[in-house]
Amino acid sequence: MTESFKDYLKTYQGILKNLFTDQDSPEEAEQQRGIPQKVLDEIEVLSPSAVSIPEAYGGKGSKPVEILSLLESTSYESLPLSLILGINGALFLEPLAKYGEEKLKKETFGIFLKNNSLGGLMITEPGYGTDALAMKTSWEKRSGGYAIAGEKHWAGLSGRADYWLMTAREKKGPSELKRDIDFFICDSSDPRQYVKPIETFSNLGLYMIPYALNQVDVEVPFHHRLIPQKSGIRLMQDLLHRSRMRFSGMATGFIHRMLDEAVRHTEQRMVSGKSLFSYDQVQKRLSDLQADFTISSAFCRHAAGISSIENDLSGKSLEANIHKTVLSDMMQNASQSLLQLVGAKGYKLSHIAGRSVVDSRPFQIFEGSNDVIYQQVADQFIKHMNLMKNFNMSSALKTHPLTSKIAERMKRMTGFSINPDMAQRKKVDFGRILGRITSLEWTLDLGLGGYDPALINQALESMTERIQSLLGSFQGGNRACYIPYEQRNANLWRETVPS
Repeated sequence: MTESFKDYLKTYQGILKNLFTDQDSPEEAEQQRGIPQKVLDEIEVLSPSAVSIPEAYGGKGSKPVEILSLLESTSYESLPLSLILGINGALFLEPLAKYGEEKLKKETFGIFLKNNSLGGLMITEPGYGTDALAMKTSWEKRSGGYAIAGEKHWAGLSGRADYWLMTAREKKGPSELKRDIDFFICDSSDPRQYVKPIETFSNLGLYMIPYALNQVDVEVPFHHRLIPQKSGIRLMQDLLHRSRMRFSGMATGFIHRMLDEAVRHTEQRMVSGKSLFSYDQVQKRLSDLQADFTISSAFCRHAAGISSIENDLSGKSLEANIHKTVLSDMMQNASQSLLQLVGAKGYKLSHIAGRSVVDSRPFQIFEGSNDVIYQQVADQFIKHMNLMKNFNMSSALKTHPLTSKIAERMKRMTGFSINPDMAQRKKVDFGRILGRITSLEWTLDLGLGGYDPALINQALESMTERIQSLLGSFQGGNRACYIPYEQRNANLWRETVPS
């Protein structure tokens, strides 16, 4: 990281701290719906979008370490604002920088730097969430450009973004669409390209970010179509995998804030004549929070090394999926721990603990449900075992490039063989375990850069204990399934009470 960016980041952190600790209106920016104009006015002087724009177009260079640092600093003060910047950068500016036509990049980046514009991505449709490849939004070529029609929902910044990266499939016939996916830039300032929200959603958390059901009926110029290097599906994989690796910046700042709030509260809160901080169970929670901050930092180091737009991440699904699932789980666990420590006061909407629980929860859902992605992690690892013709977990960890260094530490608890045809629920458990083992591999790598060995060891011990617990669940035999009510007297408990 350059000295000039360090100075920029220090100034940016100062602005955010003042903005979100304004004593005249505490947490105001977090409680009202939509992005407060005050927030935009304060941060626009530093143009955070510039961090995701290449130097050739007037930006700061789109360097992963700087992008992650910006997200980390932002999420420490405001997770919703960090997500807005994450959407703007990873889901719009970075794919535009990599796949956009030269003419489009010059005109669009210039506007972003001048007007502090915001961009978003539209993939999800009412009938096609996880099954994004089956989307029904279509496009066809016309004399003036590409006509795109369909519906999109749950796109962050609905009705607010100045630009959209729109996904659609080409019409193959009257009622048939091609399999591949194409990407187009929509400029909301042009009435022909405006995506109209037709139903605004009252989202449970992340109040700053507007979500809606959107009607797509636009026509964009020919040069507004992104140019994939291989296929549109590969482009989408590259884009989403990079976005998932940006989770590490948001998670690190967020978990750091949860840790600091927890320490501050427990040191000040007196229970039975002594501080809450001195209780053993409280120390356990604080230790796990601190461990997760270290582990999340390790994810940042890993992401910074591989997630440049110069790299093709379409084949990095395993790493990206581990980033997404493990980090989002740690974020939710951190917020739940803080709320437990703070108690009833934390359940107020105005308190950071309760707000953080609902704000961090969607990270386990959007860009793919964690249940689905953990199964994908398991399937990929089982594929590796098939290639090795060895289903012993310890042996597989030794030979896999993402776990080879941590395998020896895990040897005592992983010396068993798995059934490659295990039930789906077991695959989800297996993926959860593998993600956490991989996180320890990356935590070991922190030591190569001089990270505090005491913090690394603490993180290894804390996560190893949690992995042991997950292994116990994984090796259990629960195959319980839902039983239709009409097959039992489930509602007649009163008849079981002795007279």
